[in-house]
Amino acid sequence: MYHILNELIKEIFKNPSIIYVIVGTFFFWVSLYLYVPILPNHSQSLGASATMIGYIVAAYAIGQMILRIPLGIAVDKWGTKPFAIITMLCSALGSLGLALASDPIQLFFARSVTGIAGAGWVAISLLFASQFENKLMHYASSFMMGINGIAITISTLISGRLADYFGDTTPFIGSLIVSILGMMVFFVSKENKKKIDKKNQNFFNILSSGILIRISIIAIGFHFVTFGVNFGFLPIIIENLGGSKTNIGDITTLSQLAGICGMSLSALFMNKIGIRKTIILGSTSMIISLIFTSYVENLSLIAFLQFISGFGRGILYTVTITLILVSFEESSRGLAMGAYQAYYAIGMFLGPALSGLIVNSYGINAIFWLSALITLIALIIGTYKPYKTELQGGKNK
Repeated sequence: MYHILNELIKEIFKNPSIIYVIVGTFFFWVSLYLYVPILPNHSQSLGASATMIGYIVAAYAIGQMILRIPLGIAVDKWGTKPFAIITMLCSALGSLGLALASDPIQLFFARSVTGIAGAGWVAISLLFASQFENKLMHYASSFMMGINGIAITISTLISGRLADYFGDTTPFIGSLIVSILGMMVFFVSKENKKKIDKKNQNFFNILSSGILIRISIIAIGFHFVTFGVNFGFLPIIIENLGGSKTNIGDITTLSQLAGICGMSLSALFMNKIGIRKTIILGSTSMIISLIFTSYVENLSLIAFLQFISGFGRGILYTVTITLILVSFEESSRGLAMGAYQAYYAIGMFLGPALSGLIVNSYGINAIFWLSALITLIALIIGTYKPYKTELQGGKNK
């Protein structure tokens, strides 16, 4: 762990402008997640049914599925910084819409705008990656996803408290303010443009690449769980068991803290046990949590199981984004990243969309078993053969 931090600190000293990108990345995730823990309950308070709550949560994925591949192409052509700034503008507009929404339909459309902002993760993640050498990409990814985890942890920790003490719309207003700050930070950031060998890239070959599909299936699985369970119907379960919005925020925060642990340790795991065993570790943690949560009616046990799930999710997120960054050349990395994020947005959409229908038809426990099955299938597909990389200190297996 010391070695990883030492390498990253060296890079920051060589390129101090990384600090702006770090702060901008932090603001990006805070702006998107400051209101997420209370969104299902806020939707319910405005009259949304279980099915409609699922659609509202799923709306976040619509813009990402549609825009991430075109955005990846645009980033390859014009660079990342302009799109990072536009991303924060969309986040600000979406947050404002959520604050002003007075019925579930308005929430749905405002949430769709925040999904357009979410698509901008293509640009921001590549802007971050551009600051580091390829051989350090697993360290950079671990660091980048650590920022993601810290931002989401802080956001979910204060989200419920803001809603409890100052009203449900307060997290949305907070997100609007953070979005504006993010625009300002990215405006003064610098993109480290590298010399790229401009080869003719076959668009369809990249989109249908076996390694891209395998990595994306893993990501579809854990995003299905994250948005169908963690940010979908788990908050409603917690409230049904007598928990407050603060309890919802605290349990979500605990899960995010575990995610930070998983993200921080993922580079170490890849070095020590290899990529496939690291994926197995992350997926198994999530499956165990899902199965046991379906039987639990105690908030403390739910919190413990969410810690296990968050740890696994943190590992999987970091491993998959690392594999995308190191498996494709600079000239096609934007398209590959856009495709990866567009593909996993399918899980972000189907998780909450199907969850609402399943809960209405079969009860809330059914979504935990379905999520466990999907995670298992994704694990099998994602690990049936080795990955070849040139990561510093990494094992190619």
